[in-house]
Amino acid sequence: MKFFNSTQKNMDIETVAKMIRNFIAQNPNQRYRLAVGTDSQVRGNYTCFATGIHIHRIGQGAWCCVAKKVENRRYTNLREKISRETVITYEILSILHDLLFDTLCEFTENYKNFDCKMEAHIDIGTKGETRKLIREMIGYFEGMGVDTKIKPDAFVASSYANRCSKNFKVEHREAV
Repeated sequence: MKFFNSTQKNMDIETVAKMIRNFIAQNPNQRYRLAVGTDSQVRGNYTCFATGIHIHRIGQGAWCCVAKKVENRRYTNLREKISRETVITYEILSILHDLLFDTLCEFTENYKNFDCKMEAHIDIGTKGETRKLIREMIGYFEGMGVDTKIKPDAFVASSYANRCSKNFKVEHREAV
């Protein structure tokens, strides 16, 4: 997956981790929230998955990026579609955890006010059909020690990634 934002393009996950490290290093004696969320849109025989990564220096700004992946498959089953979004979020969070673990430990040891919570943002809520999936989708993250947010608190999935997933062209899709 290649991530991008308004100023940077074609970032691999290692570059994203480096950008997160740099963002934290600018002011390491603060509290942070690192959130990842995925949303999807079905159009024709294709489904576009957009995954957002958002690092927030609480009360003092944020850095974020997103990646899109178009699959040549029409997801019609809600459980299957939400499960796919959740698995993508899990995979990205797991990779980021591995890439950032040593850095986050170092900041924790060296800065008394440093704190970084990791969050999974899932595009489900207590209203509508997705309410039946809450327990199952949250279960993905329980053993990982990651806080899970659902609507209306899952803004990375339900707002940021949602905006990006709506704008896709089939001819520019990433091969799956």
